[in-house]
Amino acid sequence: MIDFQNLPAKDKIYFQDDDVVIYCADCREILPKIPDKSIDLVLTSPPYNTGNKNLGYQPRSTVGNNYYREYHDSLTDAEYCDWVIGSIRECLLKSRYVFWNMQYLVSTKSAIHGIFINLGANTKDIFIWKKQAVSQICAKDSPILASGFEFVFLLGQDDTKIFKYSNFPDNGYVPNIKEWYKKESFKEHHATFTQEMCKYFFNYFTKPGDTILDPFLGVGTSAVAAKALGRKCIGIEISEKYCEIARNRLRQSVMKL
Repeated sequence: MIDFQNLPAKDKIYFQDDDVVIYCADCREILPKIPDKSIDLVLTSPPYNTGNKNLGYQPRSTVGNNYYREYHDSLTDAEYCDWVIGSIRECLLKSRYVFWNMQYLVSTKSAIHGIFINLGANTKDIFIWKKQAVSQICAKDSPILASGFEFVFLLGQDDTKIFKYSNFPDNGYVPNIKEWYKKESFKEHHATFTQEMCKYFFNYFTKPGDTILDPFLGVGTSAVAAKALGRKCIGIEISEKYCEIARNRLRQSVMKL
């Protein structure tokens, strides 16, 4: 378990309390500084290589403007695949489990195929987050299916499907398909986790006091869920605006206790 009193790169810490630390930085800078095997679970969802398209609400006239001012989210398929595989491998050095959420899009296909090919031995299972199917924006002569699910790759240190460190019930029944709808929305960032999904994984695959890492924290949903369940969380987020939202959510969650 990482020592919150002796964290690396303290000059990059945006927020810290007894349970949560948020770095405002590029995870490629912070991850190598986190001690190996110091994290109990990584739960995250990376940028989707969507060509710098906006993730939040904007007037129609500005849609398409660059949103990731701090990160160039427009790589070639090969570059993006290499980046995803490298990021997962870095996380596996730090944590016993890495739960990696990705939706199957044109921009993510190469990376998802790359996970199957390059990290098959580490893939313990594939979780399906079932969602309400939403029509895709497309030309009338180029129809595509309405997407109603996302992958969560459950990766670990061995090639078995067994999760030796877990809190499974006596009957062992933990489904790898669950349906959740978002109850929270943020005009600045619509591509967010649900707290229910975070708590599902934290309850079954970590224990109170364990440390969770989210290297693409966004607006902090994983940190809010971790804190509510008595877990510690380290979040890394390159956008200062998202860090501010995450900090405010954490403060509000404390006030509700």
